Amino acid sequence: MNTTMKQGSVVVGVDGSAGSGAALEWAVAYAQQRRRPLLLVNGAGDPRKSSSFIGIDDARHDLRMEARRVTDQALAVVRRLAPDLDVEVTTPLHDARQALLDLTEKASILVVGTRGLGPVKALLLGSVSTALAAHAECPVAVVRPAERDQDGRSPVVVGADGTEASTAALELAFELASTDRRPLVVVHSWSTNDTFVDLASYQQRVDAVEEHSRMLAESLSGYEEKYPDVSLERRLPDAGPLDTLVDLSATAAAVVVGSRGRTGLHALGGSVSRAVVEHAHCTVVVARP
Repeated sequence: MNTTMKQGSVVVGVDGSAGSGAALEWAVAYAQQRRRPLLLVNGAGDPRKSSSFIGIDDARHDLRMEARRVTDQALAVVRRLAPDLDVEVTTPLHDARQALLDLTEKASILVVGTRGLGPVKALLLGSVSTALAAHAECPVAVVRPAERDQDGRSPVVVGADGTEASTAALELAFELASTDRRPLVVVHSWSTNDTFVDLASYQQRVDAVEEHSRMLAESLSGYEEKYPDVSLERRLPDAGPLDTLVDLSATAAAVVVGSRGRTGLHALGGSVSRAVVEHAHCTVVVARP
């Protein structure tokens, strides 16, 4: 079953695995809260790669049947969770990664899981899902099954460093926190090594903290007025952003990081954002400038 994608759809990859199921539930909630259509995608696979012992027509039929089974199960979940949600299905017969990337031009967000089985295991966390997060043309949510019970007090966490990518991450994080009615923790990491602060000089350290506090305040300018309902906490740890964000992810509902858009993950720094996607204990959302 294939369909014409609606502009602004929430796109989610489904493959029948537990990780895919967690991604589906996250995507349903996201779409329902924002009144957006949902598109279920099962990259059925390339029949030419499955036809070594059977004809290509038989391989195509088998792939279609498996895709139909998976998407029917996913549709049943959607109907149970959100009976009135506008939902469509597509099952392209080619590489799952490319199928998802092709859809991101019109999507509001792409949602993928972190574990999977079968012919669409390309949705797995690792090099492929990192590539999705790096090269998609819309925000990407890499959803992990909850490692613990979450409630409304579990915050959204976002890193802020004053860059354009960081601005996009802040906007997405505030929107996510506001819509989900969660507190927001904004982290501006800095290091004594980065700022050449002499550990023996108390005054130099105070000056550095004041400077980074000013930078964070500038980054947050306007957001508190736009999102007055969001309970905001500022943190300026003297530590690297990767360790800080991964540590905070243990008690967070989601961590939001920035990217350079089509050129790859941003370092609040390239390797840092990529590592957060790979090592966080909760869902990670990669924003787009």
